[in-house]
Amino acid sequence: MHKFYDDLKDFILNQEEKERLIPYYESLIQLESYPEMKDLLIQYKDSSYNIDYNEPDEFDGYSNGWLEFYEENNPITYTIELDISQMQGGYCQCKPKDEGYNSDKKCCGISCDVHLPKVSIVKEVKLLNHEFQGYERDLWALEEKWLMEYEKDLLQKKQLEKVSNIEAQIAQLQKELEVVKSGLKN
Repeated sequence: MHKFYDDLKDFILNQEEKERLIPYYESLIQLESYPEMKDLLIQYKDSSYNIDYNEPDEFDGYSNGWLEFYEENNPITYTIELDISQMQGGYCQCKPKDEGYNSDKKCCGISCDVHLPKVSIVKEVKLLNHEFQGYERDLWALEEKWLMEYEKDLLQKKQLEKVSNIEAQIAQLQKELEVVKSGLKN
């Protein structure tokens, strides 16, 4: 098995949320032979990526969070989004006498309502990592410039836009006035 899957399995086994993550691991196993997965597997094989699990927002009913794969000083990171698919199947009507019935789950697990795990893999490449060149006082001077010059320019643009809108309203009202006056003459 590929190093990626071995590392991910070890990671999951050490998580409190392992029951939530195991179905996603199995979904990723199904992708092992996909050409789109090769980039991640090749990159991972020759690296020492760290893995982090990020829990979903408490109000997000369509996600089980995401896994991040990152390495210090490597501009390439991967995020695996752990989504929840739309409901599939119909209302469960399984009975204990049905073939394949699981008494613990009270279901046969075929054609019954289920939300299956769904993964999306995002590759992020950091193009540039730049730190401001200068001192804090240089930033103060630039901030002052923003407050003085750029905000002044923005205010002038807003005033010109307002003038243009007022002129358009005046032109529209003059047209309406002419229509009303012509109606009074008749």
